[in-house]
Amino acid sequence: MKRLLTNARIIDPASGMDTTGGVLIEDGFIADVGPHLDAQHTSDATITDCEGYVLAPGLVDLRVKTGEPGSEHRETLQSASEAAVAGGITSMVVMADTDPVIDTPALVDYLKRAGQSSKVLNHILPSGALTVGLEGERMTELGLMKDAGAVLFANGDSALPSANQVRRVLQYAKGVGARVMLRPDEPSLATGSMNAGAFAARLGLRGLPAHAEWIGLQRDLTLAEMTGTDVIIDQVTTARSLDILLDARERGINAQATAAAHSLFFNELDIGDGSRDPGKAYLTYCKVNPPFRPEKDRLALIEGLKAGVINAVVSAHDPQPPEDKRLPFDDASFGAAGLETLLSALTSLVAEPMYELDLMTVLASVTCNPADMLGLNSGRISEGRVADLVLFDPDRPWKCKRDQLRSRSGNSPFDGRLLTGKTLRTMVAGKWVFDASEGAAQ
Repeated sequence: MKRLLTNARIIDPASGMDTTGGVLIEDGFIADVGPHLDAQHTSDATITDCEGYVLAPGLVDLRVKTGEPGSEHRETLQSASEAAVAGGITSMVVMADTDPVIDTPALVDYLKRAGQSSKVLNHILPSGALTVGLEGERMTELGLMKDAGAVLFANGDSALPSANQVRRVLQYAKGVGARVMLRPDEPSLATGSMNAGAFAARLGLRGLPAHAEWIGLQRDLTLAEMTGTDVIIDQVTTARSLDILLDARERGINAQATAAAHSLFFNELDIGDGSRDPGKAYLTYCKVNPPFRPEKDRLALIEGLKAGVINAVVSAHDPQPPEDKRLPFDDASFGAAGLETLLSALTSLVAEPMYELDLMTVLASVTCNPADMLGLNSGRISEGRVADLVLFDPDRPWKCKRDQLRSRSGNSPFDGRLLTGKTLRTMVAGKWVFDASEGAAQ
């Protein structure tokens, strides 16, 4: 079956392409692309007029939590995929912190098979736990889990507790060719609920110090240098972390880094000040780990994205039910829903002239860069690549409302925010799986 998408503004960050033209798709793969393709010369294909909107590679999200298996009331693979394609995400790495934890080849295989259900609309990429039960003690069988289909290994939201454990994990991962993502943190300091500083002290809330991130990052990068292992750093949040990364790369350490979209968008003041004014009360939907940092760090992250220090932006999707969020701030669960707002958060930053961000840069961080980190045949619009595509209007305003999100848990820090940029249609393997004009996933 042939499909021709015409009259599109095609942006492909991998090649630097930004042109008006068409994309020809055959049997789920891109057969041709360029300005020369139009409806008049391709009579044997199903034609879609893109009406001048942006056509880009489908997004690849390196960090998504679901509740399946074990906590399906939070999120299932199906509901997560519906939310994902509504946000233009065609591939997503599912984290291992489920119940049971994905820490054996059999469980990796289960998640892989569950992701192939006809009800799941995008590509599910299983990750595996670095340690049994994510307890930070016994290392899992990384090689066997990789063979079963795990594309990435992490220890959930926790840093590994000892330097020797990190060393052993990195040495073994290098030997079997496994990709490791490490959370930069010092566990003994991770006892708070928001960014540590004057604002937290004034509110009387326990703080999560940025120093914990710096200590953990220095340790992990030193051990990556010691073992000669490539690493992915999971969600940096501070300006000093970017400096540490640059220094490590200058020493020849291959360390790539991610940042959460909400960390680029919000700062610590967005959690509210605890007053009785509903607009200023503590907003537990903004309670995330790592936490929102001061404004200077948020701006530094944007500069780091522009400079290529941050390689990939993730949704950090972590669905939490209302009963776990509607609690005093210290008691509420960490986590934010982010699948449907990943692209819009980035295009909203592009729409602000003060940031001097362009679509090519932000799209690279959610398409070709994460795809290359995982070795995927996606993230690009070029001949022979899988036809995972997103059509979006970068200038369309919309208001995020948690009760309209497709995730089973609407704990979004973007709730009530006016965003710029909206997904119109999403294609996975040559098939349209989402159309905004129909109001739901197809």
